[in-house]
Formats: sequence, structure tokens, C-alpha cells
Amino acid sequence: MKKTDIIISGAGMVGTITALTLAQLGFSVVLIDHAPPCRFNEETPQQLRVSAIAHKNLQLLKQLGVLPEMVKERLGYYHKMSVWDNRSTGELDFDHQAGLNLGAIIENRHITAVTQKLLLNHPQVELLFENKIEQWHSGIRHVDVVLASGEEIEAAVLIAAEGANSVIREKAGIAVRRKDYQQSGLVCNLHISQAPEKTALQAFNATGPVGILPLNNGLFSIVWSMPNDQVEFWLQADKSKFINGLKAHVNRDFGHIELISDRAAFPLKQMYAQKFYQDRVVLIGDAAHTVHPLAGQGVNLGIEDGQCLAALFQKINLKNSEELAGALKIYQRRRRAEVFKTSEMMTLLHHLFTTNNKPLSFLRDKGMNILNQINPLKSWLIEQAGS
Repeated sequence: MKKTDIIISGAGMVGTITALTLAQLGFSVVLIDHAPPCRFNEETPQQLRVSAIAHKNLQLLKQLGVLPEMVKERLGYYHKMSVWDNRSTGELDFDHQAGLNLGAIIENRHITAVTQKLLLNHPQVELLFENKIEQWHSGIRHVDVVLASGEEIEAAVLIAAEGANSVIREKAGIAVRRKDYQQSGLVCNLHISQAPEKTALQAFNATGPVGILPLNNGLFSIVWSMPNDQVEFWLQADKSKFINGLKAHVNRDFGHIELISDRAAFPLKQMYAQKFYQDRVVLIGDAAHTVHPLAGQGVNLGIEDGQCLAALFQKINLKNSEELAGALKIYQRRRRAEVFKTSEMMTLLHHLFTTNNKPLSFLRDKGMNILNQINPLKSWLIEQAGS
């Protein structure tokens, strides 16, 4: 039977970044994924699924050696954020006081491919693609895993980074609490001729926000949140009708707008696992929680789950059951508190900007404008946006 310190199931963004962090700390890691290796280069067509990676996590990617290996022309750094409410005069503008970037819009596939490539060359890591965990047993000192290929592996910890539909979470019987926003996020890529440079834009409407995220060279990624019963109409609308509808929901003149990609949509849901670990099995990223995408914090929360675990594991003997249980209790307490705070804030903002309640509409208008003039509060919000 093969032995390793840690097994991670799921070689997406969160799984790979966590694996690389643990490996650089000296842990041996086996990373397993049902899909083949992810490929990406400067010729890869622009992808629809992107993430807003906050400044703090860009610094992490730099430290891990990921950022220097990325295609610079495919990194959409943004230095400012501009938010407005189309049903009031409310506006809010952010920029970094030190002139630094707040983050970058990066294609998910780009991050995954570069991190996988670094892992393939790391002596502490073994990657097993096109494979999956069929069963496992969590004992007192270790967890035993059987793969679909028949291979057996013993590890101190099994980390599930498989996404919102985590099989390990389901098989472990860890219950979840879900909230369906009854909305979907429609995504596509556009060329916009006169949008502000290096600025992430967001327009709030009664039906949901429209996020306009800078990629590069006048290209933007759009995340248009809308009720489920409108999704099919806007997916099927001809280009002219789609652009006109989008312009109406943005309600700002950014010059000529051209649709340059297919359109796709995904459901918007909130989910919390009732616990983030069970025995020697730990959940991170979307396997543990999903949040509304209106502030782009989902993947950042997942990355920080992995960093929290790595910092705790560095201080203990993983095979010592008492030490591991203590570390996982701290992990769950810290991460559940952070995720709950962020997720509930996203839900509150979603409700605030989609309600027709007059007192809340007044708060939307006056609150944004007042906040826009209070520098200490804005500085705090900028810190959150970049964290």
C-alpha cells in the first residue's frame, strides 16, 4: 500500500493551490482528479469562467511561483471598483490608497493549468489524473483510500476539494444547508470600446447585478445575474437584442459593445456544510461552502481554507489523533465564521439591491453616497475587496 501525508481529491484551483502550499511546507501529497490534466497557453481561446483573485491571494500565487509562470497578457488587473444602483442616485467608487491593484480577473483554467504544471515537477507531489476515490476508511491514526484503478493509499488526512457536488462529502453523510436565490448568472465575453481602464464595474438592478470585469485589451467578462425565468430568453436572443438588453441593465455609456463569445449560465445558490470535517476527512472550497458571486469572493474563500489548514498542519503531528482533532476544530471555527460573515453579507446585499421596499431603497441611495465620502469606511471596504 502506498503511503503519503495528505490525499487531496480535486485538482481544480483550490485543490492545486492547497497541494502546492502543503508540498512547499514539506508534506507529501497525492492529488487525484477524475479529469485529464488541464492545458492552457497564450493560444487558448478566451474562457468564460473567470475568478476575481484578490490582492492578498495574488501575493500568495507569486510566493508559490504560480504568478510568474502565467501568461501576462491574460491577467486582468484592476486598480479600481465602481458600483452604482440603477434605481437611485447611489454610487460607490474604490481605489487602493497606495496605488496598488485590488486584484485580477483570471480565467479559472489558466490558474489550474499553471498550478498543475508546477505540481507535476514537484518531488513531494504525485498527481493521479483520470482516477477517483471509490471508498475510504478513516481510522485512529490514518485514512485508507481505494481508487477506481484499484490502487490503495494510506494517508494521515483526506481533503475534499471536489466542488459543490462533492462525492466525498455526500458519502461521508455530511449534511448541507442550501438556499436557492432563484437566479442564474449569465456569462460571456465582450469587447467594450470606452470602459474605464483597469476598473471592475457593477450595476445593480431590480432583477440582480451586472458585473463587468476587465480581462485585457478592451476585453471584459460579464456576469449578469437574473431570475431563472429570464435566462433562456437572454441565452437565445440574437446579438443585437442581447447587447441592447445588457446596455439597459448597465445604464452607462461605454461606447460600442460587441459580443465575442458564446453565452452560458449557471445557477446561483448558497450552501454551507453543517461541519467542515469528519474524523480525518476535511472539506475545503466549494465542497464546504458556496456564496453569491456578486463580490467575487467564492474562490478567495476556498484558497484561504487551504491556507488555514496548511498553517495549522505545520504545527502538529498529523498522525496524532488528539492534535489533529484540535487543529480541525480550530479550522472549522475560523473558516465557518469567515464564510458565514462573507456569505450572509452577500445575501444581504442581494436582498438590499433587489427589493422594492421603500425604506430599503432610501438606504440604498443615501447609504452608498454617504459611504462614498467617508474615507476610513472606504479604506476598510477596500481592504475587504482585496483580501
